[in-house]
Amino acid sequence: MRESEFHIKGMHCESCAVEIKETLETTAGVFRAEVTYGGKTANVAYDDAVVLEQTLIKKIQDLGYSATTGDGSQATEATA
Repeated sequence: MRESEFHIKGMHCESCAVEIKETLETTAGVFRAEVTYGGKTANVAYDDAVVLEQTLIKKIQDLGYSATTGDGSQATEATA
């Protein structure tokens, strides 16, 4: 199990945090997701043999938010 912290930009209310939490928690390989609107962060526990950190960032971006890892790395946005 691995834990990562993501810094999220673009949340406007507590409902945004709930939306991100629900999306992350329904992702295969994710055990737990804690998202705080006030802190603008998501702490996620997951199996990195099942899901990659970059995939989690992409899930957040697909919802319309910007996400970086705790170390400041940012995913390259995929184009469709």
